[in-house]
This record gives sequence, C-alpha cells and structure tokens, in this order.
Amino acid sequence: MATLTPQFFELLEADAKEIFFKQFDQIPELWSQLFETKNSVRGYEDRMRIAGFGTLATKSEGTPIGFDDPVQGAKARTVHTTYALGWRVTMEMMQDDQHDIMNRMAADLADSTRDHRERLAWSLIDDAFTGTTFTGLEGDTLLASDHTPIRGGSDQSNILSPAVALGVTGIEAIMTLARTTQTEEGRVTSLPQSFVVVHPELEHQLYELLNTEKRVGTNNNDVSTVVSSRSGLQPLVVPYKSSTTSWTVHAPKGQNSLQWNDRMPVEMTSAGDANTKDMQHFVCYRASVQQSEWRGNFGSNF
Repeated sequence: MATLTPQFFELLEADAKEIFFKQFDQIPELWSQLFETKNSVRGYEDRMRIAGFGTLATKSEGTPIGFDDPVQGAKARTVHTTYALGWRVTMEMMQDDQHDIMNRMAADLADSTRDHRERLAWSLIDDAFTGTTFTGLEGDTLLASDHTPIRGGSDQSNILSPAVALGVTGIEAIMTLARTTQTEEGRVTSLPQSFVVVHPELEHQLYELLNTEKRVGTNNNDVSTVVSSRSGLQPLVVPYKSSTTSWTVHAPKGQNSLQWNDRMPVEMTSAGDANTKDMQHFVCYRASVQQSEWRGNFGSNF
C-alpha cells in the first residue's frame, strides 16, 4: 500500500486553496501524571507480593514466645506488546505535491503514537471495575470489594458499593476507605490521595467540589470537607475514559502501583525503496501497562 498521485490529485494543482491538515494541537500528555515509568530489559515483567508478620500475641509468664513466618503470594507476569505503524509514499507524489502536505504527513505518525500511548495507559483504568484484561497480584480487578490478603482474614474493598455519583458523599466515603485500608499484615497504612480521575463530562462538577470552601449545593454555611485545601485532591480530566460517569481516586504515581513498562521507547525511522524510489516511514515501540497493588486506588462505577 502506498500513497499515489491519483489519490491526492488536488495537491498536484498549484492554484490557491485552503487545506485543513494538522490544524489542531493535541492536549498535553496525561498518563504520565498517574503512571510510573520503568525501563524493562526482558520480554516480560514478573511481580509478586510477600506479607510480613502478623500481630503480637500475649505471652504468659514462663511460656515460650510464639513464632511466625512471612507469606509469599502467587507470581503474576505482564508480557510486553509491540505497536507499530508505517506509511509509504511514491517519489512522484512527494515531488509533485504543490502544498507541502506530504512532507508534513510523517509528523502525523508521531501524533498517532502519542494518542495510542494515552489510550493504552487509560485502558487499564477503563478495565479497573469489571474487566479481566488487567488483574492484580491476587488475580482480581484493580477496583473490587473482595481483595483477599494472603495472610488470611477479612476481604478488603476499594470500591463504593453500591456505587455513588461524584459528589461530597462519594468523595468522603473514598477518603474514609483510604484512611482505613490495611496492609497484607493487617496494619493500617498511610495512603495519601492525590488525583481524582474523571471524564470531561464531570470536569466542571469536580472543579466546583474541589475549589469551594463551603459545602456545595446547600443553603447553609457548612465548611466543605472535600475542598482541595483539606483533602489534598486535584482533578485529572481524561477524555480517553470510556465511561462518562465513573470516577476514581489515586495516590501519587510511585505509590499507586500503576506502572508503564518501557521495553523499547518510541522509534521513528525512514527508508527509501531502491526499486521504486518510494519513501517509507515507520514508528514503533514496545511497552506494557500493569497494576501490582490495589491499595492506593479507589473508585465508584456509577
């Protein structure tokens, strides 16, 4: 497949015309604000979890001290995928283009790559509630009500059930979940929350919630419990999300276990075909996204 002159005959004419191509800039990169990037040197990444010791027990006088052992969980593997796209254009098309569109076309591969990387990363969040594409170390989805600790004991939840719409009540419930989450050993942990991820449909409502010092939607003078100055939350508006009503809350990157594995960074190359004199442009990268720990991630699938 190649771009030929008959396909773009209008570009061969030198008469003045307005051509709309690459008129719009892409939005700033979003996924890197939430995902930690790590370089990989293998075709896959393995991860596992280990729980330390349980709590202390009463020791009666004259009796021996009880002993405990760490516990190892199952291993999970994430295999990298190669993503690529190419474009081929004939010598004649490049030479006869009177409007310099073909010379600008190769740059569009970079924009396509950037868009693809965003969609790859955010597909993990799309899959977080009910999907099976991305699972954590206990084999469950990122957001669930039945996360099982490997030392045993009660399941833990990082999802609002029943689901609650974005609002004061929902954010308060998430803040409580975050502050009462326990480690694999059953110890209360500190999980500072940083980002509220929403679709643009919820952007204005979220801005109001996080920037109004008084409680939103009431006639009284109650202080807001979720305003950014108290909760530490900030908005992350993601148009790549498929759901317009679900919302999630995350610890900062590096603490939320959301990871982008870079096996091969984006590589763009060009080469000429000696037989046809066509020009070929290629873009390629290898990567994967993964979750390891559910802790540090919370949400409501409203």
